[in-house]
Amino acid sequence: MGALLILAPFVPWGEFLSASIKNPGKYQRQKVVIDNKPEYKAAAGKVVNVNDLQTFPPNSNWVISYPSSGDSTLDAADADTFTKYELIRLPAELGGDMKDASAFVAFNKVCVHLWCSPNYNPAEGHKQYECPCHGSAYRLPDGLATAGPAAIQPPPTNAMPILILTADNDGALNIEPPVWEVNRNGVLGMGRALYQDGKVNVYKEAG
Repeated sequence: MGALLILAPFVPWGEFLSASIKNPGKYQRQKVVIDNKPEYKAAAGKVVNVNDLQTFPPNSNWVISYPSSGDSTLDAADADTFTKYELIRLPAELGGDMKDASAFVAFNKVCVHLWCSPNYNPAEGHKQYECPCHGSAYRLPDGLATAGPAAIQPPPTNAMPILILTADNDGALNIEPPVWEVNRNGVLGMGRALYQDGKVNVYKEAG
């Protein structure tokens, strides 16, 4: 068991275990709908619109399901984190007040370290995607690990898989069909390759 835990970050287990959700026929363009949970108040069960800064303000977060069952209440009851994504409207300083799809990111809810479920922390001094189990933290907006064990894992196991988001002419936010490969949306439970100047990006502290 210990050996399996050590190897977990380096093996595409997510690709294996999430095979049931990886039927390409399930992956269609889909409107972004917030899971219908009471804590999301006015946003619960709603289609996200990039123009609505009151219901979906900057520096806020919600959970969405993809692929969706089509019923936001059923989606909210589903505990499968391989189908869950943290939708984050970025802080204003990162463009979260823009009225387009670039104001949002959606990271998978499975940490690429040991599969705990990260959450967005909107507090000053944080404003990052944080895993409560072992302290891995992922920066906005690209999802690269900058702290904790995930930050010392080799690429492509050091960045969160994401959904690609677009907005239609009415401002409704949409999920584009993902390609679950490390050089595209990433591999669920494993990670995603990030590139800078043609090279894999590895986080380094300033200075």
